[in-house]
Formats: sequence, C-alpha cells, structure tokens
Amino acid sequence: MPFIQVVDVNKDLSLVPETKQKISKVAQPKSVFVPKGTVVVTLQGSIGRVAVTPYDSYVDRTLLIFENYLRKTDDHFWAYVIQNKFNIESRKAPGGIIKTITKKALSDFQVKIPGYEEQKSIGELTSKVDKLITLHQ
Repeated sequence: MPFIQVVDVNKDLSLVPETKQKISKVAQPKSVFVPKGTVVVTLQGSIGRVAVTPYDSYVDRTLLIFENYLRKTDDHFWAYVIQNKFNIESRKAPGGIIKTITKKALSDFQVKIPGYEEQKSIGELTSKVDKLITLHQ
C-alpha cells in the first residue's frame, strides 16, 4: 500500500502519482489509513501543502487528516480553503529551517462554509483554474 509523506504532497493540491514509500502489511495496523478523497495537509517542513488523496493509502504522522465533517463538505473546496488558511499560518509558524504548525494554532482556525452545492461549484472552478495554470506553466 502507498505510504504518504510530506515529500509526496505537491504544491497544487495533489499528490505525486506514486509514493516513494510503501507500507508493509505488518506495519499497517500501527499506521493511519485514509481512503481516496481525503484532504491531507503537511505540518512539518513544507508547511501547508494540501492534497486530496487520489488513492487509498496510509499516512505519515507529519500529515494532518481532515475527516468526519459535521456537515456535507466538498473535498476540493475544503482543500482550497485550508490551503489559504495554512498560507497565513505558515508565515507565523515557529521553528528555524524546519517549521512546524502546532495543534494550538490549528485549534484557532475559523472558516465560513457555504452550502454543499456552492462548495462543489467553487471546488470545481478552482480545480479547473489550477489545471489551466499548470498547463500554461
């Protein structure tokens, strides 16, 4: 099974097509499984890189996992919102060369969420714009 680490999270809300590391069946019960479509965020080093997992995988402890939302939430919309929040937080993060965002800083996040259909439309639009930007680069 794929094992997602910070190095596997790209800058464009995506993961690498194939992770550098795999996890053995013996180690799987000691790790955290995330299904396809889970929003993950890097918490160390390259702080605030956000991705929506395109495949089932296990994740490293330096990744934050968003799951069990209180109301229906579009993954791509949420990933975009979180990426913007982390851009702000990473500027304030403590640390020297390797910066880290603390759990305390994360607990202070406030985000206004529109209805699901609007989230879905915004998520699709931002995804299309990101792909267009990538094509032009």
